[in-house]
Amino acid sequence: MEDKIEHARLLARFKLQVRRQLDQSIDLDRLVQDPDYARTRLAEIEDLAEDEELLVMVLTLRDILMPRKAAPAAPAAAADLAPPPKSAESRNYKFGARGW
Repeated sequence: MEDKIEHARLLARFKLQVRRQLDQSIDLDRLVQDPDYARTRLAEIEDLAEDEELLVMVLTLRDILMPRKAAPAAPAAAADLAPPPKSAESRNYKFGARGW
């Protein structure tokens, strides 16, 4: 419950900051429901913002509204897993130079 209240407060502060500093209005419902609108508006506001607090709000809302997807782990190449091939010309000195 407290998380929802904090989220609502952040959205309200964001709307008021944008109105005060940039003289623009934001549709909070569309911002929360429409990812394309959120992406576009947050990018526009980020470019226009001259206040650190407003930029921090943009970044915070971007993380909340559009969480980044984890990049899939790249499978290890077979060449990385296999040991390098042994050269036919090299000798295996297990017990020093005289041990073979």
